Amino acid sequence: MPELPEVEAFGRWLLPQIRGRRLEAVTVLKPRLVRPCSAHEFSRALEGSRIRGIQRRGKSLLWDLVSPGGDESLLVSHLGMTGSWEVLSREAPLPRHAAVVFAVGDLRVVLDDPRQFGHLRLGAAAVPVLGPEPLDEAFTPERLGRVLAECHRPVKVALMDPSRLAGVGNLYASEALFLAGIDPTTPADRLEPVAVARVHGALQAILSAAVERNLRALHAHRPMLYQQDGLPDSPAEGGLWVYDREGLPCRRCGSPIHRFVQSGRSTYQCPRCQQR
Repeated sequence: MPELPEVEAFGRWLLPQIRGRRLEAVTVLKPRLVRPCSAHEFSRALEGSRIRGIQRRGKSLLWDLVSPGGDESLLVSHLGMTGSWEVLSREAPLPRHAAVVFAVGDLRVVLDDPRQFGHLRLGAAAVPVLGPEPLDEAFTPERLGRVLAECHRPVKVALMDPSRLAGVGNLYASEALFLAGIDPTTPADRLEPVAVARVHGALQAILSAAVERNLRALHAHRPMLYQQDGLPDSPAEGGLWVYDREGLPCRRCGSPIHRFVQSGRSTYQCPRCQQR
């Protein structure tokens, strides 16, 4: 599932290609993704608007638009579990699971979503209410400590709670806790300040590195990090430490990686490296 680094990379990749251009036509092929608007209402609301900017909030992209009459508007996009953005020439065939197509000059910007769990919403009311952004300058170890101190659940579950922390999903929570050497079952409010500082540093390091890795992948037409599907990339090459590596040797100590379920999601852990 696309998380903060994937969505951030998509935003950074899209914006230079489409900033200042107009949405000349909007075609909704999968109406489910634009509900509660009808496909016609959605297209009519956006066509002719100029793209002024794109920002990320959590796992959503916020498209800053200006209508032909000069009114400001906002489009909020979320990729769900399987969504992705593609930029194609007008002549190129659409991807198999194209859901919404924006005609922008000589390009088509396509939301491709096989499972249709993503969505596009209009207006500021669609912006999600989330916890702090882990890559913001204001996100300090002390801020993370306050977030975790209010939660009695396991630290892995706390990191994935969007009301506590924006944009961190299953993959990066598992990876950050491995890098910090923290047992994912540890109650969040039991972490000592030194452990919180390790989690904070690991989160910022893994998220920042993943943004750059994913941006390079987009430019090179290669799989993004969450799309690896068992690719053997080492962490030095932008690969993963523990996520989706059940039974494989830990890249640090050689112990088999364990997988177990927390709040309905798979957690991956090295039982030797993550005992604290």
